[in-house]
Amino acid sequence: MKARNVALVAAAAGAVAGLVCWRRRSARAPEPAVQFGSADGSVQTLGRSDPLTIELETLAADVRDSLTGGA
Repeated sequence: MKARNVALVAAAAGAVAGLVCWRRRSARAPEPAVQFGSADGSVQTLGRSDPLTIELETLAADVRDSLTGGA
């Protein structure tokens, strides 16, 4: 009897935890687009499908690696 109650409580807690995780994943905002500012004060926004986005992310990773010593 006691084991059954413990199992029911554990199942209920697991169901609640699963529901919370599912809601958090579905409520996530879309990944932000890449933005960078120019010397003249303008800001450009690039979409995920823009080829320049990959180049800028690679450049940013290289700069970060050079500042941290490649660690």
